[in-house]
Amino acid sequence: MNENKIHRTEASSSDENILAMYLREINRVPLLSRDEEDTIARAAAEGNLAARNKLVNSNLRFVVNVAKKYQGQGLPLSDLISEGNVGLLNAVDRFDVNRGYHFISYAVWWIRQAILKAICEKSRMIRLPLNRVNELIRIEQARKYIAHQNSEAEINEIADTLNMDKDLVIELMAISRDMISLENPVHSSTDASVIGDFIEDERNNSPVEDALYESLKSEIENILNTLDEKEADVIRCRYGLGNQTPMSLKEIGDRFNLTKERIRQIEKKAVSRLKHPTRRDKLGIYIA
Repeated sequence: MNENKIHRTEASSSDENILAMYLREINRVPLLSRDEEDTIARAAAEGNLAARNKLVNSNLRFVVNVAKKYQGQGLPLSDLISEGNVGLLNAVDRFDVNRGYHFISYAVWWIRQAILKAICEKSRMIRLPLNRVNELIRIEQARKYIAHQNSEAEINEIADTLNMDKDLVIELMAISRDMISLENPVHSSTDASVIGDFIEDERNNSPVEDALYESLKSEIENILNTLDEKEADVIRCRYGLGNQTPMSLKEIGDRFNLTKERIRQIEKKAVSRLKHPTRRDKLGIYIA
């Protein structure tokens, strides 16, 4: 066997062993309860290094879950994890426990951004802002999805599927034609990966998405609890929160023995209160 090939094989095996040891080690670290997280995050914000390390270590497994979704894009898993850990550290330094977020809800955005930034920079594929790369990828995914349904991938359909502005779709599609093909290989002809593979399939939930979903439900319930009881009940019924089926104004009125118009008034007032920054901002991280 070629000596260089032997060395590469040995190095690859060594890297895999180190990664396996790392994964075993971080999985031994227990997750924090919400109360523990709040206490430790406050201590970390005050400069307690031990608390900062504990907050980091208890969330390293989430970095791995995110990093796995970006394999095959030009960086080995170990590098993806390292970049994700940089994002995690950034999140720890920026996290404000007083805003009421679950830490992982806040951190996942920073983890993803760090990984995607590293892929774009180190693969040297494209010089576009990260938000434009993500939007181009989403447009291409929507086009493929619509085409799969035996429909013409028209701009209006793409815009409707992604809930994006039609003019923005047109602009980004023009960029994609002029600057980049999402079907182009990431590296050489021996690499089957294409740029369109960069984003994970959002239809398949991972433990990270599950954690975010549970956190989001908790945040929504906390926000509803700041409303009057009747307002919160109307919003839950109207939008099908708490495992309910969305109800019409008349159905809600019948349940609470109120007129349809009165329910409309309660809903309008509740929605107005929910738009207040003190409530609205608590959900901002989930749509970052």
